[in-house]
This record gives sequence, structure tokens and C-alpha cells, in this order.
Amino acid sequence: MIRAYVVPGPDGLRLTTGLGGVCPLYLAHSGGRLAGSWQLMDLRAHQAPDRLDEKEVTRLLTGTTRYGHDTLFTSIKRLSERSTAYADAEGLRMVYPAAAEHAQPSELSEGTDGPALVGALEALVDHIHSHRPLVPAQTAAQLSGGKDSTNLSLSLALTHPGAITPCALLIGGEAGPQQETRRRMVIDHADFADDVTVPAANHPPLAPGGLRRARPEAISPLDEPHLEAADALAQALMARGITTVVTGFGGDEVARVRRPDGGPVRTPTAPTWCGERVRDLLGEVNTGISPATVAPETALVALEVATPLLARRGMWTVAPFTDPDLVRFGQRLPIEWKRDKRLLTERFAQRRLPDAVVHPVLRENFGHLMNRSIHAYASGLLRGWGKDLHLIDQGYLDADVLTKTVERAALSPDETAPYRTGLFLITSIELALRAL
Repeated sequence: MIRAYVVPGPDGLRLTTGLGGVCPLYLAHSGGRLAGSWQLMDLRAHQAPDRLDEKEVTRLLTGTTRYGHDTLFTSIKRLSERSTAYADAEGLRMVYPAAAEHAQPSELSEGTDGPALVGALEALVDHIHSHRPLVPAQTAAQLSGGKDSTNLSLSLALTHPGAITPCALLIGGEAGPQQETRRRMVIDHADFADDVTVPAANHPPLAPGGLRRARPEAISPLDEPHLEAADALAQALMARGITTVVTGFGGDEVARVRRPDGGPVRTPTAPTWCGERVRDLLGEVNTGISPATVAPETALVALEVATPLLARRGMWTVAPFTDPDLVRFGQRLPIEWKRDKRLLTERFAQRRLPDAVVHPVLRENFGHLMNRSIHAYASGLLRGWGKDLHLIDQGYLDADVLTKTVERAALSPDETAPYRTGLFLITSIELALRAL
């Protein structure tokens, strides 16, 4: 987790953080006073539509999210992992740490086979769980059906029989029955407490009356896209007395192959609805970001999106795959054990889980639900606002192209598929800015 250490001194305060980055810490300085919160919108006094950070807006609109000190607003900074913030009467200064060292894939020692490697993974996961203060009866494990969360859930259930609560958002749609069947197979295989699920379709994104529409002043554009459903699940867990939620964020590290030199830095392309201001900034989106982090950058970004809503409901997120020992274990895995998450899959086989759990036929995601929400809700909002958008006024969006795109999205849910992520972000940012 991020732990912020505050050290007072004659010249002000020094804040430093630890490794995990579980919950973001946002800082703002004004008039000699420092304010901080895990919730971006708690710092509304420091926000305004004309304080947008242009590089961060460009990253969001081009789908090039990067991790570092920048936030949507120039007046607010994020205390990223291992960073240091210096605050005094004059202002706030942020300093990045040195780049973390990453290991490369290595060879297995002679005589080490698949069962031995699976055993090493299980022992390491158990060790990581053991040194975290959790109460099994107050602990939930996200069990969506993916290989990452399923492996961690199994480990917890085997260590604490009958005590760990499995939980998930149910995706519904074509792959919905498959997800429910696979989850039930895992739950029946191990000794879990009673299951807690919420059908995501009952709480669609951007629906009237939902959190993002009803309380836009409190909801960050960076919050979980399926915030409404995720918060319904959080409330159900809170009613169960859950205080800790274990997630599979960061599990992709066991399948990621790093190049020794880090590889080329990708310059994004701008969607057609982006304005000239975005196109002029494309070459800068990878500047000013955090150096190499200990945990995967993608995991830190995902945690930043998902964890604030759980914190609002009094629950803390645990992400074992961001533990430095497990990160390094994943980095050093031989390449043949990384492909298609072979190690995690092999563990399922050794635990004698059914093939339907190991090799699902259909892809399980929320794409169809977001398509429907963009068609049913976002297109109406964007049509109603017309060209009266802060992002248009500031040159981030091309009004004519956006209008044409919105009209396409208004035709049917299927028509929204190529545009859903962009239109969702535009709508979310605009809702937040209009609430300031």
C-alpha cells in the first residue's frame, strides 16, 4: 500500500510514500496550507475548469494513461509510489525517486519442473497473505473468473476454510452464464463463505439517478467506469461486515516480457474528435511521468481507478500481485512460463479445477454494458450539451467531428463500440467540470 510518512521540519513538511500505490494520495497547496485526500474531488476548492493539465487531458483523450505526479488539474498533484513531497509556506515541490530495477526472465534450475514452480508460487502467495493484517471473516476476495483473481482467491480459501467471502460483478450478456458457471465451479471446489454478487446491468454507467449523475461533484472522472455497479457491490460487502478486499490487480506481470532497454516509447494517435491542442501535445504525453515503478504501472493505474470507492465505504484494498517479492518472481519467470499465463493455468490443472474454469470459450467483459450506456445515456447528454463543452472551448475537442460521432452512437449500442471509451471519458470529465 502507499504509506505516507509526514516529517515536520524547520522548512516545512516532507511527505514520502512506500511501494504499493494501493490508494492514490492527492495533494494541493494554497495560501501556505497543504490539503490532501484519497479522493480527488475532496479537493474541489483547488479545482476549476480553467485549471486543466493539458498533458493529462491529452493522455486521457488518447487512451495513454501514465502514472506520475500529474492529475487532471494543474493545482493538484498525486504523491506516486516512492515519491517525496516538500511543502512549506511558499508552495509544494514534488520529487520522483530513482527508477526501480527490474529483473529479466531467467532459466529454471536443473530438476525444477512445473509442480515445483507452482509450489513456489503458492508458497510465496501464502507468505504475502500471512504478513498482512487481515481478519478472515471480514475479508472478501474478488472472484470475477479471471486467472489472476481466481488464483489469489483459492489461496485465501485454502488457508482460511469457510471464512473468505467471494465477490464479483456479474457481467450478464452472452458470456454471463459462462462466468456464473465458472465462478460456481471455483466456489464449490474450495471452502468459501457465502457468495456476494451484483448484476452490473442493474446499475449501468451514467444512468440517471446513479452516482456519477446524481453526485457529480463527488465523483472523479478517473473513478471506476462501472462505478454505479461497483459501489452497489461495495455496499453489499459493507453490510456483510467486510473491511478488506483482495484483488488480482497486477497479475499481468507474470505474463509480461520486458525488454532490457525498456523498449520504444509509443507516441499515441489522436481519435478523430480530438482538437488541435491534443494533436500538438501528442509528443509530450510520455514526459514528466514517474520513472520505472516497482509494481507494474498498469496495476498502479488500475488501483487508482478502483480503490477510492472502496475507501469511501470503509474498505481497504489488498493487491498481492503488487508485492515486490511477487513482482520480482513474475519478472524472473522463464518466457515459456509467461505465455498465456501458463503458470497460473498450470496451478488450476494441479488443483484439479474443471477445464471450463481453465479455458473459457467466450471472452468475459463489460463491453456490451458500456455500449448500451453510451447509446442510452451518454449520447443524450452530449446531444443536449451540443457545442457547449469545456473541452471544446479549450481546444481539446473538434465540435463537428464529436457531433457526428455522437449521432452514430445514438443509432444503436452496436454502433457505439468503436467510440465507447472515448465518449465515456468525455462525458465523465464534462460532468465533473460542470459540477465545479
